Amino acid sequence: MLIRDYTRADADDLEAIFQSAVLEGSAPLYTIEQRKAWAARITDPSALHDRLKDQTCLVAVGDSGALGFAALQINGHLDMLFVRPDQRRRGTAGALHDALLERAVSNGHAGLSVHASHLARRFLAKRNWQLVRTETVNLHGVTLEHHYMTLQLAQAGKP
Repeated sequence: MLIRDYTRADADDLEAIFQSAVLEGSAPLYTIEQRKAWAARITDPSALHDRLKDQTCLVAVGDSGALGFAALQINGHLDMLFVRPDQRRRGTAGALHDALLERAVSNGHAGLSVHASHLARRFLAKRNWQLVRTETVNLHGVTLEHHYMTLQLAQAGKP
């Protein structure tokens, strides 16, 4: 697996990864209505590119193409961390997370924040992210929970 910087040419693959991660990968933890509302936030590659173009975005690539991606906003907010459902528990998300942390440190961030899904909360908690609060949000008339978490980079590490 190679982790590299995002390019505009990745947008189609990453939009497909986002859709499958939300609609399929989060199925055990969210209802179909919640997943559809969440997936509706990004419905085409151009919208995703517009969101990612000014962020630090890393892409994991393997023999079968793009495997996942992670994006960090300039203010240190982890905006996106998604992998294809077939990449769960294969180290892809962990490799993206670690590479993005390295980039955040090199960019001078002392701490990070995220609004994490139920699945991401578990993943991030194992990597020393701290739960601040659970929030209920309304997406297109559908409510769902996410978790506001923070990470002090001086304390970052692997479990």
